[in-house]
Amino acid sequence: MKVVVETGTFGVSSEQVTAIDAWVERVAARWGKSERTVFRTRLCIAELAANVLEHGVARADDAHIVIALHQLSDGIGVEFLDSGAAFDPTRQSAPRDASSAESARPGGWGLMLVRAYAKELAYSNDGIRNHVSLKISSADAADGELANSK
Repeated sequence: MKVVVETGTFGVSSEQVTAIDAWVERVAARWGKSERTVFRTRLCIAELAANVLEHGVARADDAHIVIALHQLSDGIGVEFLDSGAAFDPTRQSAPRDASSAESARPGGWGLMLVRAYAKELAYSNDGIRNHVSLKISSADAADGELANSK
């Protein structure tokens, strides 16, 4: 199967995060991916984009996010690049204990979902951009792996 790649460039704003989500949904639907695979992909990308929007310190007025989606036979590959301050989602700590008083403050839950859904999650920074790559396995394959691990 020939790998098809679709790339989109977006600004950093709440409206652009919404545009990213709609774009990912359109591309994945065009590729015929299952609703669950599309949902998992959208959730991971939305969380990464929300982190850029909420926590990324823009280093220039032209802050942007570039996303490349790779059509894979067993899922969707994602390359997520942003021009914000360095932030490694693979090294972030787990969310606070839900039973503690601090659990009322948000933090870490979205990245926990990214790590749960993403395979081959990797991060690098070239001094200019953050680059997160991940793979979302087809929902049926991922569900089978989960069932077999029990």
